[in-house]
Amino acid sequence: MRESDAFATVGCNGPTAWATSLPDGADLDLRQLRNHTENALQCISTLVATDPGLNATAAGRRIAEEVERRIVLATRASNALFGMTRMPGSLEARVRSLSESVAELLADPDQVIRVEVTCTGACPEALHDVVLRAVQELVGNAVKHGFYARLVGRVRVSLASGACGTKLVVTDDGWGLGRRPGHGQGISFVRALIAPFGGTLTLRSKDGVAAEVVLPSATPSLHRPPR
Repeated sequence: MRESDAFATVGCNGPTAWATSLPDGADLDLRQLRNHTENALQCISTLVATDPGLNATAAGRRIAEEVERRIVLATRASNALFGMTRMPGSLEARVRSLSESVAELLADPDQVIRVEVTCTGACPEALHDVVLRAVQELVGNAVKHGFYARLVGRVRVSLASGACGTKLVVTDDGWGLGRRPGHGQGISFVRALIAPFGGTLTLRSKDGVAAEVVLPSATPSLHRPPR
């Protein structure tokens, strides 16, 4: 992977070029934070890539390349979630980037995890963050548990929105629920995450695991004033 895949600038102190003009103070503060974060990560990557000790041996160069690869992947995942170094794109682009980045970041170096993503319909904007965080957790869960000690695997992420609500399904062809009966920390986190939205999480195990999150089209619990 190239640093340019994750960072918009070259060098530790170069200015960031943003395509969108952000006029008000809050957006300018956010842009400044992104700029500082990007520059800091760029510096780390540059220091690792140019360290003479690491580059003196083949083993050192492999370590430097692996550190850079993981910086790039972590930045991509963070950008998809909340735009750590650049403005977030469409929800479909964010789901795709997040799914692929998390799968590659958590996979062992010798594993090959294929990721397929499909998005249909218009997911309500109020649900974007919860969908993305659920994607992050469920894809990560699939890689960590479903493909433990396996060299290859496949994860499918399907997001569909319509009049009846939004459905997110993450499936894998891994070990099944035998190693994760549905009460682990990740699954508990997703259930807590979707509960304020009236969401449900269902797990099915057949030739792997399918985790299905259903979020209703309305989210009354978020809009009702406290009593």
